[in-house]
Amino acid sequence: MALIPADLRSNHWFLLGLLLRLAAILLLVPQIQADWFTPFMVETLAAPSLDPWTQFLHHGDHPPEFFYGPVMYLFHAPFVALGMLADHLAGGGMRLAQIGLGLSLLVADYALLLVLRRMNEGAVDRVLLAYWFSPLVLFITYWHGDTDVVPTLMVAGTLLLLQQGAPRRAGALLGLAIAARIGILAILPFLAVFLWSHRRHRDTLPRFLLGSLGVAGLLLLPPLLLSPGLHQMLTSNPRLLVANPGMISILDFDIMLGGGQKLYIMPIVYLLGLYGAWKVGRMSFDLLFTVLGVAYLVVLLLTPSAVGWYLWVVPFLVAYQMRAGERGSALAVAFGLAFILAKLVVTVTPAVPLLGLPLGWGGWMPEDAMASLRVTSITASMLTAIGVVLALTMLRRGLEENDFFGLSQRPLAIGIAGDSGTGKDTLALALGGLFGEGAVTGVSGDDYHLFERRGKLWQAFTHLDPRANDLEAFTRDALSLIAWRPIMCRHYDHATGLFTPPRRIQASDVVMVTGLHALYPAALRERLDVAIYLDMDESLRRFFKIRRDVQQRGHSLDRVLSSIERRMPDYEAFIRPQREHADVVFSLLPADPASLQDIEQEGPIPLKLRVRMRSAISLDRLARLLIALCGAQVDVTQAAGMNAMAELVIDGSDVQAEDIQFTAQQLVPHLEELLARIPAWHPGMTGIMQLITLLQLAELTPKRR
Repeated sequence: MALIPADLRSNHWFLLGLLLRLAAILLLVPQIQADWFTPFMVETLAAPSLDPWTQFLHHGDHPPEFFYGPVMYLFHAPFVALGMLADHLAGGGMRLAQIGLGLSLLVADYALLLVLRRMNEGAVDRVLLAYWFSPLVLFITYWHGDTDVVPTLMVAGTLLLLQQGAPRRAGALLGLAIAARIGILAILPFLAVFLWSHRRHRDTLPRFLLGSLGVAGLLLLPPLLLSPGLHQMLTSNPRLLVANPGMISILDFDIMLGGGQKLYIMPIVYLLGLYGAWKVGRMSFDLLFTVLGVAYLVVLLLTPSAVGWYLWVVPFLVAYQMRAGERGSALAVAFGLAFILAKLVVTVTPAVPLLGLPLGWGGWMPEDAMASLRVTSITASMLTAIGVVLALTMLRRGLEENDFFGLSQRPLAIGIAGDSGTGKDTLALALGGLFGEGAVTGVSGDDYHLFERRGKLWQAFTHLDPRANDLEAFTRDALSLIAWRPIMCRHYDHATGLFTPPRRIQASDVVMVTGLHALYPAALRERLDVAIYLDMDESLRRFFKIRRDVQQRGHSLDRVLSSIERRMPDYEAFIRPQREHADVVFSLLPADPASLQDIEQEGPIPLKLRVRMRSAISLDRLARLLIALCGAQVDVTQAAGMNAMAELVIDGSDVQAEDIQFTAQQLVPHLEELLARIPAWHPGMTGIMQLITLLQLAELTPKRR
């Protein structure tokens, strides 16, 4: 019992499902196991060979009976071998070897339950009801006897490893799945599209492909090339005709075009599904599960398919049921029951030796040929109708829940405005470090000044005056990047006061719009997902501006002080009013005003942060977590009117980056899907601003899109 977690050992639903499975293994003998799998395993294990497939064919006139590669053979072999030993001690026969094969499927079935349980932490009962009592799983694995639960386990494990950030191991496990069931190869392009379209995972794609194709090729190609028996079993598969009367090869499901030409349906449906995945663009793992589930369902419903193939869609149905509630679960169960009804009339009933019932004792089909055809047509139509409704429901719900991650239509757009020296560039760089290198692009208002530093018109205008900036071009370029279009933009070099030649800027997942007038144009404000205004205590603002312009940009102290006084009227007229358009206002205050006397001091200044938030759904929880996890001092003032903004005052200069990261994981769902795999969190006030910006993105972006 040590292999069974405590929460399952004490769960009556798990124990009931386990008892049901054990009873099926002991009582039922499915046809494909009795006629094909068990005799093949018993005969080849009795006379071991490096090429059991060819050996099996040479020892009699048997038809091909094991349509899997060496991975599947090695998985079942220990269990069947123990059953053979028990049969030998009991006096002969293959009944216990048959039970051994069934127990191997139970092990894979239980392991798949553990994987799904790990994917859905805290929802054990729902996972048990969705998977452990799934009509598809029980019918396909224990009534019909298919072994597809083994590669299905490996596919689910692949997805779990990808979620955990282990692409090489995920690829290797998928390679094992392909070597076990070559049809699993169909999932590889979908996963490649997912990894490529998601910048967070793009650099893992080579390792994933190398692992999957390398392992699959190493395990599958040598047997295919060196084993005539395996090649014959894989290419001349009578199972489609014997186990499923009326089934045909997927390439025989076609539309005649005339002149002997055929239009094959399966490749077209598959490629359309792959194209749809590509057009969806950046996906969360939840949406990936939706896309894979819908693609599998459509392919299964619109083309001929073996019974076992339907098991491949089960993990994705479970993921859907975890999100969809009771109605979604009812629809999935209805699909499973319709599947059982449709397959009962075209498959052979398993034998029940203890009751003396032979194969085919059910007699589900009427003897009249026309009546039989009518029954199969009705059940198949019912299955297809429910399956199409299920696929459409899954797709609609998956796309609706993908608002926050739907960056394929347009990137996330963050606007940061504020006066000179308030930390706009510092915050933009800090946020960029969260999203990762290459994921962020943007425009800076400084690049749209109309004049270079020595321009005479600066004597008439300050940088804060909109007339001294090309705000039309600034808005146009920002909107172009938000629409995924590249721009050509020059750069203002603060060291020389000159513009550089225009350079091409490519759109990316996140567009950062920063500058004195980032929230000034109404057309631009409307397209921002989050609008930020940086304010600052006047004495602190002067301190930072003087330190930056004197020490970093080489200006004289007198010139900086004169510029500050000269710009004040324009600040009040053009910059400060933008605060009213912001979703969040960050105001930095000195924790110790006396520390601002020494302009030449290096290092950070102790600060407090006043935060005004327009959307404050998680305000109380944010305050509690900042206090409990970060050790910050927080005062909260709730919004009083409809347009009022809630306010926090935070004293947390000593907050560590690790504490802020952990707090963000508690506040923002699916945070790992949005950020870089190794995000650069900052300590202190900058880190708190990173945290609050992400929280505003999570709360505001779905509403605005």
